[in-house]
Amino acid sequence: MAYFSNKLAFITGGSSGIGLATANLLAAQGCSLVLFARGQKMLDDACKTIKTKMDSTSQKVNAVSMDVADNNDVREKIKVAVEKFGIPDLLINSAGVGCGNYFENISYEQFDRLMKINVYGTRNTISAILPLMKQKGGGHIVNLSSVAGHIGMYGYSLYCTSKYAIVGFSECLRSELKRFKINVTLVCPPEVKTPFVEEEAKTLPPEARVVKNLAGLLTPEQAAQAIVRGITRKKFLVVPGLMAKSLLFWHRISNGAFTRRPGDIIVKFASWKLGKY
Repeated sequence: MAYFSNKLAFITGGSSGIGLATANLLAAQGCSLVLFARGQKMLDDACKTIKTKMDSTSQKVNAVSMDVADNNDVREKIKVAVEKFGIPDLLINSAGVGCGNYFENISYEQFDRLMKINVYGTRNTISAILPLMKQKGGGHIVNLSSVAGHIGMYGYSLYCTSKYAIVGFSECLRSELKRFKINVTLVCPPEVKTPFVEEEAKTLPPEARVVKNLAGLLTPEQAAQAIVRGITRKKFLVVPGLMAKSLLFWHRISNGAFTRRPGDIIVKFASWKLGKY
């Protein structure tokens, strides 16, 4: 608990999923929080839940409605939040959406929207907060990517593109921000049971469902525990889940040979069962 006592965390996507689970865990360990998401009702409900986890009267939880994809809105809302609540010690970029579909079914507008939320959204919040962290003399930035940010997956051309971008962005930031005593943690979970997974299932190719099962399924709470451990240990790369760790290990050690070929075989078999071959 001592590590997070008297610290302030800003969490985007904090009203649900991994963001909310991480907020609950940080609250139980003495951290004050400001949650950001688009829906005010969900934010208010999240704050009520988080307050029950706090064990100190000095802790605070507040919420600000913000669209991470809108750079002007981010700059305005971050400015207001800092004026009201202070400069954060910790920024967790958890806002994001998913998309599972064949590439030919994805419109330009869908591609543009998801990239603006998943990639530009992370960029926008860091850009708004970084000068303040530098002014404060340190901090910690956590970016949520995915195992799909390291291994391309069937039916995930759009989602993987956005998550690969977060991996590269975070790698660069890790190196650049060391001189300012700002730590960067990159979190790459497998599939996590969150609201957008249920939405994504409506268009997810059945072959992709079979491939996704290889990396396992986590609860938001399991992902949050890995994130909090990674922060306290100042780790750069956090991969929650034994199956996901194993998959990424074999992908790296074989330069992709141990994941691409088996993946192709699984997709072909799934397609054959569906009558596509």
